[in-house]
Amino acid sequence: MEQRKARVVIPDHLSFSDLGLKRPETGKIEFEWDVVKQICESSEGLPLKNLEEGPEDNIVGLILGWYMVIRENGGETDPVAEELLAEVMEKRGESVSTDDESGRT
Repeated sequence: MEQRKARVVIPDHLSFSDLGLKRPETGKIEFEWDVVKQICESSEGLPLKNLEEGPEDNIVGLILGWYMVIRENGGETDPVAEELLAEVMEKRGESVSTDDESGRT
């Protein structure tokens, strides 16, 4: 499958809190799709359909990418985003194979 690069643009009038990011006891993330739609409309090569109908990793990637830029620029923390970020990092750590018990690859 061919990978295409997207140029993601967050409209100036949007803030991360506009997503209304939540995670109820079901474990599924909830957010305002209208905010994502506005981002897609402002971006190049980022079809909303890929986020709505694609794997959950697609939307989580967009949300965490935005969040990481905010944090890198001194923005406020978001507890749900921090939880998601920790889970993604944990999964990445688990996927690293090791040659021996020392943990070296």
